[in-house]
Amino acid sequence: MHPTPVVPERDAWLITHTAGLLRPGEVLYGALSVKLDPLAPETIPKRHCRPKPEAVQKARFRGWERIFIPVAAVMWVCSIPGGLLEAGAHHTWRGLRRIFRGRVWEGGWESAAGWFAVTTRTGTSDIPGYDNERLALAFTDQRLLLLSDPAMPDQHAAELLGEVPRGQYALRREPPPPRHKGRADIAFADGSWLALKADDLREGPLLGRLLSAG
Repeated sequence: MHPTPVVPERDAWLITHTAGLLRPGEVLYGALSVKLDPLAPETIPKRHCRPKPEAVQKARFRGWERIFIPVAAVMWVCSIPGGLLEAGAHHTWRGLRRIFRGRVWEGGWESAAGWFAVTTRTGTSDIPGYDNERLALAFTDQRLLLLSDPAMPDQHAAELLGEVPRGQYALRREPPPPRHKGRADIAFADGSWLALKADDLREGPLLGRLLSAG
């Protein structure tokens, strides 16, 4: 008899959503919702961006193209000054926070940590850009599943975004600063790593335990 998966009550939906994704004989032993660290890389190099399904993109504009595009062009021109100021303030604030927060990843875009960041940022086909930061992790006796985290899991099924074989990931040996509540760093076999944050800060220790069992 397999042990009951360790899943926070608020993430109990992951048990049913994961069931259809498991291989024959594969056992789920834990799952929870997480986020990328607030200072995780945001801008994905174009060569690493996964193309969004063309049909999805066209569907968004079908019937509205003739009205929306001219209006959007005018609005875009008018918003340039404010947009530049906002972007500058955003990057300045992130830079200041990074000085005090320290490193939150290592390895670069070609590494396993880079792949993890790209996979998360890309999200599902209905996300317009590459700024997704939420996902759910399901830990099995064979692999780590990266799943989408639907806002209404009772109506929308979680999608499989990617997977990492067991033995190719672990909890990073160097713990994050104690002030970083809810944080646990995932380390990969190639030496790269990335900081994650439990959706509920109280579940940081659980995230760490599940990663260490990989």
